[in-house]
Amino acid sequence: MDQIKENFLKISKLATEKKAQVELLYTESETLKLGYKQKKLDKFESIQSQIAGLRVLVGPSQGYAYTENLSEASLLNAFNEAFNNAQANAQSAAGNKALSLIKPEAMQITEPKFTTVSIDEKKKVAAELESNCLNQDKIQSVPWAGFSESQGAVRVLNSAGVDCQYKYQGYSAYAYPLAKDGESSKMGGEAVSTRNFKDIKVSEITSAAVKKAKEKLNPQTLKTGNYATIITSDEFTTMINMFEGYFSAKQVFEGKSLLKGKIGEKIASPMFTLVDNPLDENLPGYRPFDSEGAPSKKTTLIENGEFKTFITNLEYAEKMNLPHTSHAARSPAGTMSIGCSNLLVPAGKESFDQLVAKYPKTVVVTEFTGGLHAGYNETTGEFSMPAEGLLYENGKLVGAVDQFVVSGNILDALKKIVGLSDKLNNGASGRVCPDVLIESLSFAGA
Repeated sequence: MDQIKENFLKISKLATEKKAQVELLYTESETLKLGYKQKKLDKFESIQSQIAGLRVLVGPSQGYAYTENLSEASLLNAFNEAFNNAQANAQSAAGNKALSLIKPEAMQITEPKFTTVSIDEKKKVAAELESNCLNQDKIQSVPWAGFSESQGAVRVLNSAGVDCQYKYQGYSAYAYPLAKDGESSKMGGEAVSTRNFKDIKVSEITSAAVKKAKEKLNPQTLKTGNYATIITSDEFTTMINMFEGYFSAKQVFEGKSLLKGKIGEKIASPMFTLVDNPLDENLPGYRPFDSEGAPSKKTTLIENGEFKTFITNLEYAEKMNLPHTSHAARSPAGTMSIGCSNLLVPAGKESFDQLVAKYPKTVVVTEFTGGLHAGYNETTGEFSMPAEGLLYENGKLVGAVDQFVVSGNILDALKKIVGLSDKLNNGASGRVCPDVLIESLSFAGA
């Protein structure tokens, strides 16, 4: 018996009686996390969750509520709460156009082939993520290393007749060893996310992690100045996160997007293309439909430097007379917004060695040490980020550099892109990109 649907149909009938529309977003998940410290099992967590979020539309107004109890009574209470919230919001929504729900559309949803992996195999991976690093020269400890497995389902139902669901299964593994040489200590790491357990290559993960940690040792202080800059593929994901919100029609409507009025304009280098692809089953942002139940589609945001489109959910597509791109995004406990899924920057044709030899001096940024919020102003696009990396002269490695701040404007930086490497990162963050060479950025060091 489909208890969720049976209960939802009762709520849908009640919504109709109240001249309202209702939508339910349901998620369930089960996650296993394993980790070793000093070659002993340190973490063994198994977490299960289920949650249903209700959105009620009353004319132009909407209200939300959620529950972790899926009984008829709890769902009914959540509906009444959401309905009351919609009524309470009616005054602020007055004068707006009545909101709509997605109508049912045909879509193809591939059922994942769930694999069964023994607990011993999972523990072996978790143990080797630490031990492989510890066996390497100059590795003092591994502060963070672990393996996780997750599986679950996402379902959307609404009173217009939508009922769609997809299931997922995924694995992730990471290792962040601490390297030490004399008085110098540095940590580096590598993480992988995949749908297939067999794609977790422990030796590749730990080798990359150890290399990243050791190459940071014994850094010099970088002299202040402007340098040609390579943002590594792993760190360019941070720069993507800086500007991806500008594509949201909601942000445009609220006056928060620096891309307002720029559709059809060149906003990046001609060699730069950016695509959002929620249908790539190998990436963590895979979703065959969005949070409203609209079938997902591949969307080109920037093509050869030209800004092509904003992303929309149904509300903002109608409100701003824009194409509906199926980018509704919310959690069951949250409110409706707009968001990307898997963002891809296609690779270039040059190797890293070719890129780093293009200028007499090049700084390779290997880590923004403070993260996205350490020095980024979304309102202006200006960034001033603490970072560390490597200094190259005439294509030859001079050594590690740290204690510097790299500054610029994110939209200016996109226009100054002069090279893309021929290799992509592993997409563990849902942001797939190559190493990116920027003609010049400002560095404040010694």
